[in-house]
Amino acid sequence: MAVENIWFFCLLSLGYCGLSVQVPSASPQLSLLSTSPTDISVMWLPLSSQLSRGAITNYRIDYRALEQVDHIYSVEVGGNETQVTLRDLKPNQTYQLRIAAGTRAGFSQSSEWASHHTPNLTQVLFAPTELKVRAKMHSLHVTWQPPPNHTQITGFKLSWRELDGEELANEEKPMVNERIQQIKLRKRVKHHEVTGLAPDRLYELKVWAFNKQTEGYPAVWKGRTEKLTRVRTTDSLPPLPPISVRARANSSTSIWLRWEKPHFSNVRIVNYTIRCSPAGIRNASLVSYYSSSSQEILLESLKPFTSYGIAVQSNGADMRGPFSTTVEESTLPDRPSSPPLDMQLSALDSYSVLVSWRPPLEPNGVILTYWILYTGNISHPDHLWINLTHDGSVTSAEVQGLMSGMRYYFKMGACTEVGVGPYSPVKDVFTPPKKYELDIHAVTGIIVGVCVGLLCILLCMCVSFRNGKTRYAPLQIL
Repeated sequence: MAVENIWFFCLLSLGYCGLSVQVPSASPQLSLLSTSPTDISVMWLPLSSQLSRGAITNYRIDYRALEQVDHIYSVEVGGNETQVTLRDLKPNQTYQLRIAAGTRAGFSQSSEWASHHTPNLTQVLFAPTELKVRAKMHSLHVTWQPPPNHTQITGFKLSWRELDGEELANEEKPMVNERIQQIKLRKRVKHHEVTGLAPDRLYELKVWAFNKQTEGYPAVWKGRTEKLTRVRTTDSLPPLPPISVRARANSSTSIWLRWEKPHFSNVRIVNYTIRCSPAGIRNASLVSYYSSSSQEILLESLKPFTSYGIAVQSNGADMRGPFSTTVEESTLPDRPSSPPLDMQLSALDSYSVLVSWRPPLEPNGVILTYWILYTGNISHPDHLWINLTHDGSVTSAEVQGLMSGMRYYFKMGACTEVGVGPYSPVKDVFTPPKKYELDIHAVTGIIVGVCVGLLCILLCMCVSFRNGKTRYAPLQIL
C-alpha cells in the first residue's frame, strides 16, 4: 500500500510539472521593414506571461516568396531575441512571413501570414547602418553610420515614441502612445542624445535618411530605459527636462515656445529656464536665458530671419535639471535694417553711369530686388526720383538715357518680400559734356561740292578763253 502511494504521488507530481510548462497560447505580432532592397528586418514584442505559459526558449520565423508559396524557409532564434534580419533576398519582391513562439513543451500555432514588399534597388535610400542605442534611466544615446548611398542624402530624421506594451492581455497589437517626437539632423551628424524620457518604459526609436525627393527606410530600435535606482533621498535626483518642446515663429523678432511637463518627476517643478542662442554659434555672449512659471513663453528681441537653437530646463525648489533636446526655429523675414554697402558711381560716357555696390550687412531675409533712385535735382522728394529695379542677385547696373554735362544724384535700397529697407547716403556724379564730333558725311558732301564747283569754274574759264581767242583773232591783210 505504501509503494502504491509513493507511485501515486510521483505520477501526480509529474502531472503538475507537465502542466506548469505548456505550449504558448498565442504568437507575437510581427513588425516588418526593409533597411535595404535585399533584406527584411523582422521584429516582435515578447509575449506576456499569461500568453507564453512558461519560459520562451526559441522563436521560429517562416518566410516564402509570393511567387513560390510552396517553398517555405525557416529561421530559429533564441527566446531572448526580439528581432532577426533576413538577408540575400530579391529586390522588388513580395514576401510572406509568420512567427511561432516555443517553450520546452513545443511551438505555438503560427501567426497569420504577413506580406512585405522589398524595395526597388534604384528607387530607395538605404537605412543607416550600425544603429546602436545606449539606454539610461531618462535618455537614449543613439549612434549610427550613414547608408551606403550617403552621397544622395540631405540629412537624417530621428523619431521616438513610447510603447504601452508591458502586459499583453490578448493577441492584439500593443497600445501605442501616439505622441511621436521627431527632429531633423544635418548630414554629418552621426549621434544624438534623446532626453526627457521616463525610467523603465518601452520606447521605439527610428533613424532614416532623406533628400529633397524622398525619405529612406528607417533603422529601428525597440527597448526599455533603465529602471529607477533607489537612493537615500529623493531630493538627490534633479527634475527631468520638459518634453514635446515646440517652437513657432511669431514675428521677425519673436518665437512662441511651448512644452509639456515630464511624465515622471521625483520633485515638484517650480519654474523653467529657457536657453536661446543663434543656431550653430557657441559664443557664450550670444546665449540668452529666460524664465517662465508656465509651460509657454514668447521669446522677444530676436534678430529677423535667424535660426535659433532653444532648450528648456526644469527647476525644483533648490536644484536645476538637465536641458531638453534642442529644437531649432527661424524668425520671420523683415525689411533690411541696413542699406547696400559701398555704392560706387562712374560715368561711362555722356549718357550713362555704372553703379556698383555690395549687399547690405543686415538683409533680414532674401534680397529680391535692389532699388536705384536718381535725379538731377536733389531737392525733389523721393517719389519724383527715377526708380530702377534690378534683380537681387546682381551687384552692378548700367543706368542709361542720361543727359550730357549734368550732375546726377544717386541712392540705393534693398528689398525683401516684406519691403524695402533704408536708402544709402546720396552720392553724385557728372556726365561729361558732349564733345565735338566730325560728321564724315557732311565733310564729304562739302568736299564733293567744292570740287564740283571748282571744276565748273575751270570749265567756264576754259570755254571763255577759247571763245575770246576766236573773237579777237588778228585780221589778215590780203
